Amino acid sequence: MKKMMHPKLSFFFISSLQGISQVILQRNVLSGALFLFGVAVNSINMALGATLGVITATACANALYYPAEHIKDGLFGYNGALTGVVIFSLYAPSPLTILLIIGGSALTVLIMRLMMIHFFLPAFTTPYILVVWVIWGMAPILDLEPAAAFISGKFTTWGIFEGVGQVIFQDNAITGICFLVGILVSNKSHALWALIGVVLATLLAELLSLPQTLILTGIFGYNACLSAIALANKSKYWFAPLAGVVITVPTVMAFMGAGIIALSAPFVISSWAILLLKKCTH
Repeated sequence: MKKMMHPKLSFFFISSLQGISQVILQRNVLSGALFLFGVAVNSINMALGATLGVITATACANALYYPAEHIKDGLFGYNGALTGVVIFSLYAPSPLTILLIIGGSALTVLIMRLMMIHFFLPAFTTPYILVVWVIWGMAPILDLEPAAAFISGKFTTWGIFEGVGQVIFQDNAITGICFLVGILVSNKSHALWALIGVVLATLLAELLSLPQTLILTGIFGYNACLSAIALANKSKYWFAPLAGVVITVPTVMAFMGAGIIALSAPFVISSWAILLLKKCTH
């Protein structure tokens, strides 16, 4: 007789994979598996960071008895996954960076819960952005060793698939294709909007004569990709996601000009701006 997975273990497994899928605004176990595979194609370390982050965050939400439906949907896991990826993308694996992933991922759960209760706009990726900004600011004091630089993809797609890959901070066209397939199996409309967002942002960056190296590595595409999906979800008007995409490009440049690591803050800012405008006009 086949042994069935224990219900609690099954719940945790589904919650964790859906947490990874929520990084690109999906709620789908297969999407989560494809996203994690895509990260591993480019960096085993970052895939391990994502796994540690999402497991920590999901376990923390369970321990605090947060709403089970939110846990299962991955709403408490994705910021933890992003925390793990970003810390290992910036800093070399060490006992300290592992502790920072665990502590940072747990903290994102608390921030997420507070924002769910008290904030009138979607939290999106705000929890991990705040946590990583603090760690990034403290890095010189903590004497964190930078992550080793490596060459990823061997071919370029003019920053298009690289832009999709950069949603989870992977400069790799093959990874981007994995991510796009992961979005497609969950929601065909989202996959289309992801491509529209990346292409529009890339074209705008070209028109503004922004640095080619940044364009080709997808730096202007990933926030646009997220904004397009998020605003297509939140608005019935096609121009809302397009407006959000356009806002992300100068916002990325503003962060770079200020010397602040942007992460996915341009996505959050552009999406909030459009959603606030929508509230004001209704």
